[in-house]
Amino acid sequence: MINENERMMKEKLEFFMAEKVNVHVKRNDKQFWNGLIIEKKSDNIFVMKERKLGIVHLFVSDIYSVGEFVEAGE
Repeated sequence: MINENERMMKEKLEFFMAEKVNVHVKRNDKQFWNGLIIEKKSDNIFVMKERKLGIVHLFVSDIYSVGEFVEAGE
C-alpha cells in the first residue's frame, strides 16, 4: 500500500516535471540531487537530468523531500 508521503512526492515530481522547474531532491541515503525531472518511467520511477551526474533514475521510495532548486545567493 502506498503511504501518504509517497503520494505527495509523486504529486510534487509530476508538477515540477510539467512546469519544467529545476528541483532539489533530498534522498533517504543523505545524498541530494539537483536538476530537472524529464520523464516519468512508471508510477514510482522518474528520470532526472542531474546537474553533475547526467541522466539518473529517481525512485519515489528513495526520496526524503523535494522542492524547487534555488541557487546560493538568490
